[in-house]
Amino acid sequence: MINLDPKNMSPEEKSELDSLVLETIRRFSSDTVYFKDKESRFLWNSYEHCAQVGVKDPEELYGKTDFDFFPEEFARLARDVEVEIMNTGKPILNIEETLERDNEETQYYLASKYPLFNKEHEIIGTWGISKNITERRRIQKELERSYKKMQTLARVDDLSGLYNRRYFYELLEKTINIYEERNDDTTFTLIAIDVDDMKFINDQYGQPHGDNIIRHVASAMTINARNTDTCFRVGGDEFMVLLQDCDKIHALGIAKKIAESVYSEAVPVGDGKSEKVTVSIGIAAYEKGTDISELISMADRKLYKSKRNGKNQVSF
Repeated sequence: MINLDPKNMSPEEKSELDSLVLETIRRFSSDTVYFKDKESRFLWNSYEHCAQVGVKDPEELYGKTDFDFFPEEFARLARDVEVEIMNTGKPILNIEETLERDNEETQYYLASKYPLFNKEHEIIGTWGISKNITERRRIQKELERSYKKMQTLARVDDLSGLYNRRYFYELLEKTINIYEERNDDTTFTLIAIDVDDMKFINDQYGQPHGDNIIRHVASAMTINARNTDTCFRVGGDEFMVLLQDCDKIHALGIAKKIAESVYSEAVPVGDGKSEKVTVSIGIAAYEKGTDISELISMADRKLYKSKRNGKNQVSF
């Protein structure tokens, strides 16, 4: 048994302890540990490293390189890092490595590599430790997906599937800031939409069938808006469309298509009945110096103009 008292340990016992520690690392480390010469040939490897490359005994790795076991791109990147370490004499820490093999799950490693010195402090190779972080990366990606899903859900109106009022104000503010800084004449436009006689529909047929109307209008908006446009439900039967790089004339064409699409198809309201509904629409184009409330107010005033003039029309 080795004497573990540091004060009374003999040189032989210290040497025996060093061998024990090294063998313990080789056999029981859950990380891969390896030493290489200047040509990146393996000199010493842990059993975990053996398992990574598919051999049983570290002796089977002696004198071989990463190119004997890994895809060429993976091995080349590892060699490049080791050459840099030998040229600079400085370690490179926390290297993210991606190992891709045909018909196998991609593996991810976090590696740290160091110069290997002899007793004269001359660099004779490199050594390194790498940890398999595949499971950590998988959990991280799941958390990122969950976070993005939560962000999306926080911005989306459940009933209509459109973006909600909160995100409308957030995006509108960002858009105003962008266009305020631009040096060209391009602008963006806001379309305000309100369902005509929505109270009558809810009173006559009930809230659930009124919800069908909301979904019907939302569908007409998404079908007729451009890919660059963003549609919102900002209130009970109130909607907005934000049209990037679009003047009032082009917005007018889109608004008319939405109004026509809403009216073209009757919506089931129960007991075998269907109702055709209409919307009133107002359009406002952004001008530099206009703030959020002013722009929304301009669109709303045009919408109310459509209401006053008989509904089922677009004003700008």
